Amino acid sequence: MAQPMSATARPAGPSEPALTPLTGMPKRVFREIVMLVVAGIGVFGLQLTIDLALTETTTSVTFMLPLAIFVVSMCAWGAVKFLAPYADPLFVPIAAFLTGIGIVYIRRIDRTATFEEDRLSADAGVFAGSGGRQLMYYMAGVFLLTVLLVIVRNHRVLRGYAYILLFAGIFLAAIPGFLPYSISGSGGSKNWIRLGSFSIQPSEFAKLMLLIFFAVYLVRKRDMLSVAGKKILGLQLPRMKDLGPIVIVWAASLVILVMERDLGTSLLLFSIFLSMLYMATRRASWIVIGLTMFIGGCIAIYPFFSHLQTRVDIWLDPWDPVKVYETGTSWQLVQGLVAMNSGGLIGNGPGAGNPNMIPASESDFILAAIGEEVGLIGLIAILLLYAILVERGFKTGIMSRDLFGTLMAGGLAFLVAFQLFVVFGGVTGLIPMTGQTTMFLAAGGSSLVASWLLVGLLIRVSDDARKPWQASFGLQKTEAPPEFLAEQAAKRAAEEAEKAAAAGVMDSGPIPGGDQPTELIIPGHLQGAPGTGTVEESVVSPPPGSPPPTGPYSPPPGGSTGLPARPYSPQPPQSPPPPPPGSAYGSPGGGPTGNPTRPAPQTPPPPPPPPSSAFDYRPQPPAGQDRQKGGGE
Repeated sequence: MAQPMSATARPAGPSEPALTPLTGMPKRVFREIVMLVVAGIGVFGLQLTIDLALTETTTSVTFMLPLAIFVVSMCAWGAVKFLAPYADPLFVPIAAFLTGIGIVYIRRIDRTATFEEDRLSADAGVFAGSGGRQLMYYMAGVFLLTVLLVIVRNHRVLRGYAYILLFAGIFLAAIPGFLPYSISGSGGSKNWIRLGSFSIQPSEFAKLMLLIFFAVYLVRKRDMLSVAGKKILGLQLPRMKDLGPIVIVWAASLVILVMERDLGTSLLLFSIFLSMLYMATRRASWIVIGLTMFIGGCIAIYPFFSHLQTRVDIWLDPWDPVKVYETGTSWQLVQGLVAMNSGGLIGNGPGAGNPNMIPASESDFILAAIGEEVGLIGLIAILLLYAILVERGFKTGIMSRDLFGTLMAGGLAFLVAFQLFVVFGGVTGLIPMTGQTTMFLAAGGSSLVASWLLVGLLIRVSDDARKPWQASFGLQKTEAPPEFLAEQAAKRAAEEAEKAAAAGVMDSGPIPGGDQPTELIIPGHLQGAPGTGTVEESVVSPPPGSPPPTGPYSPPPGGSTGLPARPYSPQPPQSPPPPPPGSAYGSPGGGPTGNPTRPAPQTPPPPPPPPSSAFDYRPQPPAGQDRQKGGGE
């Protein structure tokens, strides 16, 4: 079922504070600047240490490269502060620091390339070599981040382009499989498009497009997918007719695996959908079903695809001498493991390792190259930066004011975490190698630009979740949560009721202090026996033997109606008209009922008792007309 666009994250109880205060979350501008400066100092220290280790001297690039990285990072921060001022203050500093480390290490690997003609000189320009290209990709990523924030002013507008993003994502993910290997092939997989000097990996952008579509689809179908089916072995399974979406995504993942021989992309797409499905429904049965389907599909196609067999064979026994020295299939993994083992706990020092011994050390195995020089402690520090980025992404999803934002932010955070797990697991031999790159660190324009677009989507959702509910300081007005508005309306109604009660005015209900009988009071002359009545009649009725008063405001004969009397206004007495023949008020001696007749008044009636209230709900008689009969009629 589609959720309203103004829906919000609900607090645990109506009396608890909401996740975002009315004034919005603090901006932390000064802290962001401090973090960016610290990141810039860290990048400069890393570059200085590498130059001193390689040439024992410094060059202009030692200062210019960190400065250029810092300027680009400040441009990214300025764009975010101008277009999304309430976004999480940790996204840009962490992404900028990781990108700076990657640029410095890619340049460092270029300077010690295996072949002499490929090595980069120490005094080469800032934009020379693979490190220079990575810096230009960084600029392009920041530029596209700014464009994204300008065009997408609210993340909810992406819901209207769900199916456009779906077809575009499918096209980008599938097109390398239909191209010849000379254009799309690399390392046994077909996941590139190369046209001369231009190359792009479309699956990096397809992941983001399909992730947005998954979020829109799960928002609309959440209720259907949450319905439980049969319970087997203590696990509540979904209904069979609701398995269609996961079967379609599973089939698409296997098609990518078969046509492109790209285990990493197929695994990422299926895992993203599976994780978002769990976040939307909170049913562990989807996880069990999804993993069973994917593992079963891989086992089913394993005998027919040599590329998948090679990856699994390397993973099972990478130290086989035949694979290492004769075929060379496990040479890359073995050299990565040897490099990290050589680094030990504190590493050999920046610039003192041998990353040139690791094939593709600037892309697939950059974590192994860094680990050799900074050691286990340095790798743990880098992994902690990723962990903080993922944690803030999940927090953004929790704070989001709509389900679409929650699923999209949660899916983006899971994408960062799972892709890092796939890369690090492949480098350390935990799982088979997948060919995925490390976000922000690895060389490659597609990976770096897509990573900064991912950060832009997180920033847009975070800004909406953390901004004020009401217009303040010229910011765009944001609706408060429905629960908060309902609670405020209830408080206002209670305050108005208290004020009305204090003033003695009520909209409805009994009059305070009034005579409110709880039983029907029947005057004695209508009860069939004279001289009978209630306590109220004895209080209001005149003493025995005295003539009852008459007039327009005379009390009813035989008792009171139980209603407060109207304030008395004396009028000249008038003679009542003669009663009709045969009535209860006929000639002396009584009528058919035996009740006494009412004699003509001799003197003006005495004033009635003081009123008990300022209101009388009895109808007012017309002017000049006498009141002939009492309330007992």
